[in-house]
Amino acid sequence: MSVEYYRADGRRATSDEAQRLLLDVRARLLAQDVIRVGGVVVVVSTWFTVIDLGFAANGRPLLWQTIVSDLAMHADVGRYSTRERAARGHAEAVAMITGRLRGLVARAALDEARP
Repeated sequence: MSVEYYRADGRRATSDEAQRLLLDVRARLLAQDVIRVGGVVVVVSTWFTVIDLGFAANGRPLLWQTIVSDLAMHADVGRYSTRERAARGHAEAVAMITGRLRGLVARAALDEARP
């Protein structure tokens, strides 16, 4: 099985182009947010992958990925076929994670306050 490489615009790339793209980590990073709530720190990052992570319902390659990580875990929370969808997905992931963390920290504070 041969690997197919892509440019950020979804067009195919040669292996030489792919190698340059893969090495340019800064250019592949679309967005990165560090979320701090209480003592919890989580990083949400969205990357251009260069390789297809699977096919979307519209048949386009999934070339963008949002990853959430902290010291204990690393989770893929979204895959996208376009830069625009990836940017929206990143913002949604940041909002979701921030809300969940705030809820968990608030619940923990209530639990500690109970006798």
